Amino acid sequence: MAVIYGNIQSERLMRKVPFAAILPSEFQNGEKVEPFRTLYLLHGWNDAFDAWINQTRIVELATKYNIAVIMPSGENSFYVDLENGSYYGQYIGEELVRITRGMFNLSHDVKDTWIAGLSMGGYGALRNGLFYNKTFSKIGALSSKILQSQEKDHDLTEENRMNQAIQYIIGAKTYQDMDREKDIYTLVNKESLPDLFIACGTEDFIYKESLRLHQYLDELKIDHIYKESPGDHSWTFWDVYIEQVIEWMVSDSNH
Repeated sequence: MAVIYGNIQSERLMRKVPFAAILPSEFQNGEKVEPFRTLYLLHGWNDAFDAWINQTRIVELATKYNIAVIMPSGENSFYVDLENGSYYGQYIGEELVRITRGMFNLSHDVKDTWIAGLSMGGYGALRNGLFYNKTFSKIGALSSKILQSQEKDHDLTEENRMNQAIQYIIGAKTYQDMDREKDIYTLVNKESLPDLFIACGTEDFIYKESLRLHQYLDELKIDHIYKESPGDHSWTFWDVYIEQVIEWMVSDSNH
């Protein structure tokens, strides 16, 4: 197992972007092995591409389950296409997958290609997994911020930096007017959805957002896995649940 740090020259972002990759050995007993099942793993707000490596057992888990893990930089973009020309959605859903498949021994099969993340990255996994549903077959969303047009708890009219950032990200002054291609509740109505695993701690400040998404999926009779347990918005919770996500992803069964 190797851990690699590098930069990708991205056309969609118009600059070099850092990433980390965890890669099993391509050879066993002198023979090249089959291309690896791959998890694209997204970090949260105000964090960096190497956060999962620094804070969790992700290298140990990649070794245990014999998968490749690609961890890109998302800055504070929510992994969506932004008006300034930084097309993070296209980068995650198309360019990053294409480039890393060319660089490493990764499976090109959608059933072997997954996406997951925490907090902002949980939203990014949901948004891009649902939007690029022919690229990713499974989505893991941990403690996710759920951007959606029917948001009732969070008022964007109060002037502060976080609200300004969200307005810029959703492309509107209010959630009701947001770009529907960024609205998770709109995207889950698409056909041929990837399999979904959603989890959040019951003491998490955005716990209700995951719970409501679970309830909405139930209303639509969309099959998914939902888990909650005591825990807050912390690496302690995510380190436990990322193993559950990976164990579910590598299984043949959806449950």
